[in-house]
Amino acid sequence: MMKEANFLLELGTEEIPAGYIQPAIEAIRTVFVESLEGGRIEFGMIEVHATPRRIAVLISKLAESQREEEAEIKGPSVKAAYDAAGKPTKALEGFMKGNGIAPGDVFTRESDKGAYVFGKKRLEAKKTETLLPDIITRIVDTIPFPKRMRWSVKSVTFPRPIRYFLVLFNDRVVPYEIDGIPSSNKTRGHYIQHNRMVDVKSIRHYDDILKKNGVIVDQGERKERIRSELTAAAEKTGGRLLEDEELLDSVTYLVENPSVCECRFDKNFLNLPEIILIAEMREHQKYFSVLDKSGRLSDRFLVVSNNPTNAHVKAGNERVISARFNDARFFYDEDRKIKLADRVESLKSVLFHKELGSIHDKVSRMQIIADHVSERMNLDNKTRGKISRAVSLCKTDLMTAVVFEFPSLQGKIGRIYALEDGEDRETADAIEDHYKPRFSREPQPAVMTSIVVSLAEKIDNMFGSFSVGNIPKGSADPYALRRQANAVVELLLGNGINLSLRDMFNSISSNYRDGAALVDKIVEFTAARARTIFSENGLSHDEIDACLTTGGSDFLELFRRATSINDFRKNEKFSQMLLSFKRMNNIVSAFRKENGGYALSFDQSLFQCDEEKELYRFFESRADAIDTFISSSNYLELFELLIEGKPIIDSLFDRVLVMEKDIKLRDNRLALLEGILRHFTTLMDFSRIEDR
Repeated sequence: MMKEANFLLELGTEEIPAGYIQPAIEAIRTVFVESLEGGRIEFGMIEVHATPRRIAVLISKLAESQREEEAEIKGPSVKAAYDAAGKPTKALEGFMKGNGIAPGDVFTRESDKGAYVFGKKRLEAKKTETLLPDIITRIVDTIPFPKRMRWSVKSVTFPRPIRYFLVLFNDRVVPYEIDGIPSSNKTRGHYIQHNRMVDVKSIRHYDDILKKNGVIVDQGERKERIRSELTAAAEKTGGRLLEDEELLDSVTYLVENPSVCECRFDKNFLNLPEIILIAEMREHQKYFSVLDKSGRLSDRFLVVSNNPTNAHVKAGNERVISARFNDARFFYDEDRKIKLADRVESLKSVLFHKELGSIHDKVSRMQIIADHVSERMNLDNKTRGKISRAVSLCKTDLMTAVVFEFPSLQGKIGRIYALEDGEDRETADAIEDHYKPRFSREPQPAVMTSIVVSLAEKIDNMFGSFSVGNIPKGSADPYALRRQANAVVELLLGNGINLSLRDMFNSISSNYRDGAALVDKIVEFTAARARTIFSENGLSHDEIDACLTTGGSDFLELFRRATSINDFRKNEKFSQMLLSFKRMNNIVSAFRKENGGYALSFDQSLFQCDEEKELYRFFESRADAIDTFISSSNYLELFELLIEGKPIIDSLFDRVLVMEKDIKLRDNRLALLEGILRHFTTLMDFSRIEDR
């Protein structure tokens, strides 16, 4: 923690919910930075620390007062500021008086709208101490907490009652009060172990004073202490900690002085699926699980307590988890009375969206999507059968008691129940995997059954949301559609799947309202995510543009093409080949821009120059090779072939006038070039590739 701070603010409160604290820390830091910079107050570093019962701000090198600055203030136009005799008008006099500007500090300046009067004003340098109360009030009033409350007869709102303000600047108390709660130099110790107000005479000793009174205010230090004690306690049992960073973050803001207590539960509960026991401990009790040497869940668990552990703490937590596990056993036993396959019809009673119908309706749409994907990928009947079965079962665990109690287990518990029902393993795995990837870096499904069901889930989510107008705008994306589109592209790239999304979308569009009109929008939306993924894979913007702007929607193929450009750039002849093709492309594009629908005719007998004949022979003789290279995605060899044609292309442009006055000759030469380029127009746009 910062020792050289000369400003300290601590808001002492009742216990704030753990989930509120981290966002509040970021918001408070932002408010201070904006307020100090906007207020012309110099400062060094800002640290914001928090526990469940306090939020502390420390600032180093906070200036005693604002910077002195001279500001220019725009006044009336020169015409309005002076009369015909050149004397100041009431408009100018009012401007100077209202802004405290002396006549000698007035000057004129020309602008786009004419000449205007400006005035120089020296901004007052107020004492920082007089400005701090407004910043503190802004913090109290504007931190974006999910919920606020009032207490007693006070009008101020906060997630929990504010009990005191500690405000020190250069070790002096800054006078401040809000709703009858005054500032002082006092902080409170641990609310059980050291529940008393303690003087802070020096900011330098603030951290030490709190530690002596049972509080670790630095959340980073607190978190690492918890991690260390958890790891040591787990190893002491002969096992290892089941690491859970999210849970660790949560408990960090539940305690001020953490202690770890080792507890046990009845081994008979280990007959339940591990994920149920872990979810029960994690989500309801904030307990950490311990794995045995084989990596399976053990009968030990760890509790992070805000007080020193003892036999009563241990016994109390063991009683609580026993009751929780008995509830879990009841839910599990009730679920197992009905197979997943027998729950399919019950999905009709669960609304997915008022305009998209029930969960059962969603599953039906997913079946259609999965069928189209399977057909385009030429999957065998056995795999198609597994996919169809997985789609029909993938949402049935939503009807189980365990998922009702633990929504985080949807898909996961469905997989376990499916295996217990005797379903094929690939089918069962797809029930869990069809939600993946849910976030970046999560492992993707790698088995075809899971891949197809996952694609069906995400494509239906996108099409369904677009069809009812739930389209992301700006940074808002409440239905996580960008993540869905991202996942679709990652699934295709990660598993080497060639699939034209536009063709596939056209096939399923009739199942959605105005679906045909949505196809291009969703392809474009997905392409925007592909652009980001391509860039994250090291491709440059021009390489990406050259391929994505062709309008293709087979993103694996587009990625291969962009990668081939990236790879071929290392060849010193790349720039030479690129320039030649740009010359062809530019002349044809310029003609088509003026003559879009003009029909060009081609006739070999109209060739007048050897260069025309040579260019035609070169590409005609290699047409099959070009098609083979393109169809097999062998773009590097394609580029090598094009390099061979570079001298012939250059020779044509050096010695032959394409835009000949003779219309027949002109059209024939344009048709020759357009015919050559036709191989590549849907492949990539050479004009977008930059010459480096």
